[in-house]
Amino acid sequence: MNDTKNNMKGITGTVIFESSALNRDQSVGNITTLKKLSVGTDSFVFLSRPWVTNKLFSTLAEIYPDSWKLGELTSSKGVIQHRLLDTQDKELKIFQDIVRSAELDAFGYMSTAAKPKKRGKDTQKEEEGPQEEDKSSSTTLSRKAAVSLTKAIALYPWRGDMSFYANHAFVSRMNASTDRTAGKLETPNPYSREEDYNLFKFSFTIDLTRFGKDLWVFDEATMKKLSGNLKEFEEEIVKAGGKVLCDTKAGSIYFELNKEKKIERVLQILDVIKNGLLAQCAGENYGILPSFMIVAGLKAPVPLFHPDIYFDKGSGELSFSSLSRTIAQNDYIIRENGTTLVHASGKEKMAGWKAEGSIEDWKDFIDKLKECM
Repeated sequence: MNDTKNNMKGITGTVIFESSALNRDQSVGNITTLKKLSVGTDSFVFLSRPWVTNKLFSTLAEIYPDSWKLGELTSSKGVIQHRLLDTQDKELKIFQDIVRSAELDAFGYMSTAAKPKKRGKDTQKEEEGPQEEDKSSSTTLSRKAAVSLTKAIALYPWRGDMSFYANHAFVSRMNASTDRTAGKLETPNPYSREEDYNLFKFSFTIDLTRFGKDLWVFDEATMKKLSGNLKEFEEEIVKAGGKVLCDTKAGSIYFELNKEKKIERVLQILDVIKNGLLAQCAGENYGILPSFMIVAGLKAPVPLFHPDIYFDKGSGELSFSSLSRTIAQNDYIIRENGTTLVHASGKEKMAGWKAEGSIEDWKDFIDKLKECM
């Protein structure tokens, strides 16, 4: 695929998994509700995009702890955010970036980085008049996520299922206790939960033009404060598998991950999605295990297959039929010598379509992706 090596700008995939609704909404009275969307006259349960993203990152951190470390956080004016730029020992320093943090590289950030405060003379006495008021300024650093996900939306409509629960086991144990006062018995605490067991669909997109690259732009004063620590900082970036270009005149810092490290991170993301994400709630552990998954290398980072799997209200069944048309006709998919850079697994469970020309073996598909990156 040498001719298409530089054409692949994105990777997309759509996953179907079987689960109960683990990501719940606010409670109404003693009823624990589900997150729901209305489509026409039907309601569909969904799992939020931040919840699915968090499960992806948590699984990456669990399976690849050396590569996907939890980033350092800070709080600014009550807002919890990544600690990127901050003062330490009265010096402005860079604490995290996309080279040293895979989390920032993949999932983006928005951070209000504090600049050093201006203070009055420490020796100035109070009776000589008020000191200069402390003034703190900030610069906002932001990055769009290179790895984006959709909500995980149920494929079948919600039919209003609800269940009734109570803590009978604890009550029985408490009342059976030998030190209980005679005649005083505890009673259960009842509650209700909306329930749904369904097939859920979500899609992910990896923007390869953004992955492994970042640019920070500062004003002249901020760049000057950083300049004293840049040499040591540049050495740390190289050691972490990247490079950094600091242009003090333009007030910019450009980060870039080396090719090997970039490919490693991308393949780790694909690996955990394919093998399953850690996901549980209130003791229910279904995980996010693909019953069906289709992945493709693309000329543009778009969720190509997301609309092709849906609930057909007319037949009351799931529809996959338009997948064949998308694979055959969409010009974004990378193709060469009759082979499309598409892999589908679990399709033996899903009827009604064929992935003509796709790559059946997952390892072969990954090897082709690596060639194109």
